Amino acid sequence: MPVKRLHLVFAALVTSILVLPAPASAQAGRAAGIVRDTNGRPIRSAIVRAVNPVGHPAEITSTTDAKGRWAMIGLVSGEWRFTVEAEGFSPATAAVPVRVASGPPLTFTLARELGPLPGALDKNIQQELTDAAALRDQGRFDQAIAAYEDIRSRNTRLTSVHLMLGDVYRQKAKLQSDAAVRQTLLNQALSSYSEMLKSDADNDRAKAGVESTRAELATLNGTRQ
Repeated sequence: MPVKRLHLVFAALVTSILVLPAPASAQAGRAAGIVRDTNGRPIRSAIVRAVNPVGHPAEITSTTDAKGRWAMIGLVSGEWRFTVEAEGFSPATAAVPVRVASGPPLTFTLARELGPLPGALDKNIQQELTDAAALRDQGRFDQAIAAYEDIRSRNTRLTSVHLMLGDVYRQKAKLQSDAAVRQTLLNQALSSYSEMLKSDADNDRAKAGVESTRAELATLNGTRQ
């Protein structure tokens, strides 16, 4: 084949390679949509993130406008995980397949974050109970009672604190030489156990506490007569 013709064939091959379409996975896709609350109102300034480990880039971010609208480009074809966050709302996530051609708008609905539930337990409740038990074990009964009372006042659903209070009142009562003071403490213990039984009538520990405390009161009253 003449050299000139060979050059022309080579040039044609190079040209054909250069104009071949890029694979679908390398082409940029587009995603758009709207973010609303549960009442259908648009949420402004919500952050929309799309993540795909094989994407370039692997994460793309957009922010909603006053009408809750958002859009992003540069997403390769494949599954992207969308995360939507807005102040005062619980976040939402969804895995969405993205194609080169624009798909239907993506609508995310965010629910308002709930505040602390009435009667919900404090996050550090376990540590507080541990600290109160340490005071009790050290014989610092007044501080232990104060700690348990404080826990009870802030965590009304934690009814087992009544058992702990009943035990501490009885332990403190055993150390009292004054019969009147001892009787007062035993009555407080009895009241604590009774409060426990109001929420759990079959609680064996509370029942035993009531019986033992009543027996101690009877013995004390018999001694005083």
